[in-house]
Amino acid sequence: MHSPVVQTKAVAAAAAPLSVVDQFPDRAWMKYERAQRIVSRSRILRRLTLGAFAQWELLILKGHKDRATVAAIRRCRRVADSLLTANEAFLLHSLVAAQRAAGYAMAEFGVYQGSSARIMCEAKGDCALHLFDTFSGMPDLGEQETVFARGQFAASLASVRRTLGGYSQVHFHPGVFPESAQDLDSLRFSLVHLDVDLYASTRAGLEFFYPRMIPGGIVITHDYSILTSVARAFSEFMREQGRSIIELPTTQAMVVI
Repeated sequence: MHSPVVQTKAVAAAAAPLSVVDQFPDRAWMKYERAQRIVSRSRILRRLTLGAFAQWELLILKGHKDRATVAAIRRCRRVADSLLTANEAFLLHSLVAAQRAAGYAMAEFGVYQGSSARIMCEAKGDCALHLFDTFSGMPDLGEQETVFARGQFAASLASVRRTLGGYSQVHFHPGVFPESAQDLDSLRFSLVHLDVDLYASTRAGLEFFYPRMIPGGIVITHDYSILTSVARAFSEFMREQGRSIIELPTTQAMVVI
């Protein structure tokens, strides 16, 4: 016979939310904000950590995935600094390739130097790609945002245009979001990639794009499992919509509409 205490604990455990936000008190090593702050603000440290890790991933991917796709990811990493691992880049490429048959627009919010946008361009076919960024780095941060600094990850619009110069149907929307998305109400999207690092920006992206997604559309976010601000915004919003989040083995998470 089970005791009432055991039964109470079992009920509580079953009712507990499964979001990574609720697991953050038991923080794993990649979630420590001090380490995130140090690594994210040093390109040298990013190359020694994220860059080295991505090279190993590329080597493994080359052994069992389409070599043309792996080569395209490698090229994209060479022309611009990338904040995605190779596995994350491969997943993004695969999702874009799968969604291009729908024929609708795609979008990326948080472009940085254009490496991930270039990966999307490699797979999108003739679909339009809309890119949203301040192109002057991070905007003003909330009081709870302690990992990043205002102006961090700045890349000029001109330099990103050069990075993506060989691709068609690429549209740039510089400025603070969502003001930069004015006059785009008629667009519908089959895939949206969010990589904005902050609670307010992630929330703004979801509020704008979610009602404009086609049935079967995909919203994917970077850094869901390592940045508490991103995880909280994404989890809260999708909970409000009654949507289940698919957490991936990378830092990414996605929702199919």
